[in-house]
Amino acid sequence: MNDYKTDWEQLYRDEFMPWDTGRPESHLIQTVTDLPVPPCPALDVGCGTGANAIWLAEQGFEVIGVDLSETAIKLSRERAGADKCAFVHKDFLTAPLLRTDFGFVFDMGCFHTFHDGDSRDLFARKVAASLAEKGLWLSICGSCDGPELGPPRRSALEITRAVEDYFEILYLKATYLDELSAEELEALELPPGTRPRAWSCLMEKRSIT
Repeated sequence: MNDYKTDWEQLYRDEFMPWDTGRPESHLIQTVTDLPVPPCPALDVGCGTGANAIWLAEQGFEVIGVDLSETAIKLSRERAGADKCAFVHKDFLTAPLLRTDFGFVFDMGCFHTFHDGDSRDLFARKVAASLAEKGLWLSICGSCDGPELGPPRRSALEITRAVEDYFEILYLKATYLDELSAEELEALELPPGTRPRAWSCLMEKRSIT
């Protein structure tokens, strides 16, 4: 996603993407398998190099991955299993909706990149517009708890203010981001074993009355 300050395309071109573990995100796996979330049309916003989208497709979901970085989309299309998904180069915040009948939307670290409330509100509104009635959105965000390191940090209040007009919050759990490799931590100049605090937020689209 784009906070209109970070040049995500350049970061992917420079192969500086320490947030991308190359593995499906653990909170996504846990939510889909434990809730469970049945296979349905799914959207991965800010799909990066495609690991989460491909994992969802392997579980039977009909998946579209979208990212504003053309290089990220190119890398995702080259990944094993990419033929099971559709990968689209677009800025989710500004482009027309891809469709409006998704049953599940996932974003790993997109929503939290927006530093102003209006952009977070717009992001939440576009996710809601992309979902069918009772559709689910799982967002993994950086947290304000713990040391000030890692990804953008969002408070519980910032999250709830942005989403509650459009979603019922099913849970907002304090957690940790998935562990990075020693090389990835070194690239970020973080101490070995660092795991930034995070939020795992599952939401259900509010019924239209």
